[in-house]
Amino acid sequence: MPRKTKKPAIKNNACETRLSELKQLLEVIERAKQMWQATFDAIRDPVAIISEDYDIERANIATARVAGVDIKELVGKKCYKIFAGRSTVCDGCPLTHAIEANNPSISKLGNQIHKLDFEASAYPYPGGKERSKATVVHYRDITEEKRLQQELIQQEKMAAIGMLAGGVAHEINNPIGGILAFTQLLMRDVQRGDPLRADLEEIERAAIRCKKIVADLLDFSRSSSGREKQWVDVNTLVEKIVPFIKAEMKSLNINLKLELKADLPSVYADANRLQQVLLNLMTNACQAMAKGGDLVVSTYADKTDLCIQVDDSGCGISKENFSKIFDPFFTTKPPGKGTGLGLSVSYRIIREHNGTIDVESEEGKGTRFTVRLPAIKEGR
Repeated sequence: MPRKTKKPAIKNNACETRLSELKQLLEVIERAKQMWQATFDAIRDPVAIISEDYDIERANIATARVAGVDIKELVGKKCYKIFAGRSTVCDGCPLTHAIEANNPSISKLGNQIHKLDFEASAYPYPGGKERSKATVVHYRDITEEKRLQQELIQQEKMAAIGMLAGGVAHEINNPIGGILAFTQLLMRDVQRGDPLRADLEEIERAAIRCKKIVADLLDFSRSSSGREKQWVDVNTLVEKIVPFIKAEMKSLNINLKLELKADLPSVYADANRLQQVLLNLMTNACQAMAKGGDLVVSTYADKTDLCIQVDDSGCGISKENFSKIFDPFFTTKPPGKGTGLGLSVSYRIIREHNGTIDVESEEGKGTRFTVRLPAIKEGR
């Protein structure tokens, strides 16, 4: 009777081969997974996979960094809550439109946590029917781009209005000068107590006010030639301004505090025009504190700039007026108290000095203006 052949070795070899193939396949999958995650995290912009219910399914490290949380805390959280700091879906969220239209969608969103602006692009996630609908959302930080765009618009606006203001000012300057001169000549022939005298005095006051407005317009429209520029010690400049506003500060019960750092670098500037800027800022600060308060003027230097800060504890600037404060003729002061050209002129002067002027304000708590000017300490 023939003996049966045993084949366990062949079977074991097949199993080992199969296990080896599976092991290699798992290694390939693991490497692909690690490579995918590394690629995902290498993207410096926030990128996340978000479900149709606005739940974060996956996100890269940049998303966690912008949200200010550990990446482990992102999964399962609402994108609008953890990323944008909102309790409701962001206005103009592109996710819903991308899912409904099955097409990419782009919109601009704000991050309330870190005061950033993003351009959010949502792309329908190519998943199967068995998974819930989702989108891949890419956030591009456009905060600086938006700031530069607004600054460019402001500069173009200033240039256009400057040309108009210069032309108008020159046209009306001579007639106003004539009105003022003839009014003052008539006043010489009219005795005090005469009813006509009061009318002439009113004409004189109005003409002087018009002359002041024209002077401001000419100041706003003219560009500095650079001939008047010299090396200026800002601390000395600030101290020279104080006597001009002492009377106003005393009448409004305002406390002045000077925090002037020693050994500051000099700035190459037109001292008179720079003094005009500081006087405008300090006067505005005083007028914002009608019931008294604290005015703090400080100077300091960073790596490249000399900085001048003017802080007040006044009424602050409302949100609706914040974007208008540097616009010519914009003012919240009552008639006769301001022309609305002070900050416009100041903005123009600082730009001519290759500097910047920034403002921070909280309504009801106060305002801070920061002037930054290029500074040189050695080798000037």
